[in-house]
Amino acid sequence: MSSAVGYTRISQESDTSIDRQKHHIRTYADENGLKLEAIYDDGEHSSGFDESREEYQRVRERVQSGGIAAVIVNDKRRLARDFDETMRLVLDLREHDVEAHTFQEGRLDLSDPVQAAVEVLQAASEHEAKKKEIERAREAVQERIENGYDHGRPPIGFQFDDAGERWVPDREGRFEHVVEAIRMVEDGATYRDVQEELDIAPSTMSGVMDRRDRYLQETESP
Repeated sequence: MSSAVGYTRISQESDTSIDRQKHHIRTYADENGLKLEAIYDDGEHSSGFDESREEYQRVRERVQSGGIAAVIVNDKRRLARDFDETMRLVLDLREHDVEAHTFQEGRLDLSDPVQAAVEVLQAASEHEAKKKEIERAREAVQERIENGYDHGRPPIGFQFDDAGERWVPDREGRFEHVVEAIRMVEDGATYRDVQEELDIAPSTMSGVMDRRDRYLQETESP
């Protein structure tokens, strides 16, 4: 059975957890007939472009010293650094006849070292771009909140105004039914009673009551 080592790290909260990465690596090794000797872990918030990845350096040393047949990671992004460093890793793997495997994509093709390095860095670049996109979306939501605008899907009985900024009653929809449901609950009806009478699910009614004041305020608007 060929020997292998694993490598894990997390650069941001949305990454697969360390424990999950280790589980994936162990599962991959078992399913592919590889004897896993160790998993080197650089822990949380270790960037692919961070020069201080000590455990990564130990993986490099294991590759250069021989004695292992493969390095296993959760995905290509775990290996990414700057192009020169990634290229050096790929060349080391080729020189010492060590395979690179990922849980997500299987064995990486290292036959063209330049292309292999580019693919690893491209995966990291796409991940960084996605992270920035998510961050921009969060900032946009926060800006809406700070400006007093509503955000997210309108609750039952509401719709966005023409400017797409605030929830307004959907007078032609279910707004009046929702207000009636609130009155029923205030008069002692159960959520099941409301469901039978107005076809509003108990789970939906719970959210309605959380926004009770908002609904009743809209009934007082001219």
